[in-house]
Amino acid sequence: MTTLLLLSNNLMFLPRIQQAAGSTVSIVRASNLDRLTELISESNIDMVVADLEYDQDFWHKALQLFQENQNLNPKMIAYGPHEDTNSMELARSLGCDPVLAKGAFVNNLKNILKQA
Repeated sequence: MTTLLLLSNNLMFLPRIQQAAGSTVSIVRASNLDRLTELISESNIDMVVADLEYDQDFWHKALQLFQENQNLNPKMIAYGPHEDTNSMELARSLGCDPVLAKGAFVNNLKNILKQA
């Protein structure tokens, strides 16, 4: 089973992600570094999805942790407001590919989850 880590405190997209994932993807969520550390030690994380509207300090540190640790190699994706180009560029520089506007993320969710 694929494990997807959602870096967010916004639960609005969680049901959509769960529905698109079906039974093939286990979804875990972290909204702080303590929980992130716990999940990394407990799970083999295959995909990270970062909500760029959430606390930038948190998702920046989280993505940096995955980028710097050779033992962790998940597919990293980010989504956020299309007008926040600075956050999108930062997420790209931290290894997220693709980085999508929220609408594109929601519209392509099933295809995105197939990449895990």
